[in-house]
Amino acid sequence: MAAGRKKRKKHMPSILQDKEDKRRFLCMMAGDYSVKSVQEHHIIMGTSGRAKSEELGLKVNLCENHHIYGPEAVHNNAQNRRTLERAAQEAYEHTHTRAEWMQEIGRDYLQAPSPQGEVIYHSSYWKARRGGG
Repeated sequence: MAAGRKKRKKHMPSILQDKEDKRRFLCMMAGDYSVKSVQEHHIIMGTSGRAKSEELGLKVNLCENHHIYGPEAVHNNAQNRRTLERAAQEAYEHTHTRAEWMQEIGRDYLQAPSPQGEVIYHSSYWKARRGGG
């Protein structure tokens, strides 16, 4: 590798949503399955969090209102952000252990206190999403 060149990072597909699925993740959780313009959101925030989200596939499609703009945006709303963090951890733990999650992320979102009024989607949600009833 030439001096000064960065090593290319590994980009995994989302473990929460197919890349071709242009529906908005939080909108779907609220019952809106329509297809509209989407923005990719990396669930684990921060500079190192974005890279970790890419590496582990912790990303979803969101509408502008749930991503950046307005009071419901995950960048402005702790409840919606925590909903995605918990969904990401639960999806990850379908194929990995809690210890592996803690080693990668360092925070247990499933055991952390939830912001007041949060809607939490547990295993039955993931089972239904994957066609398991």
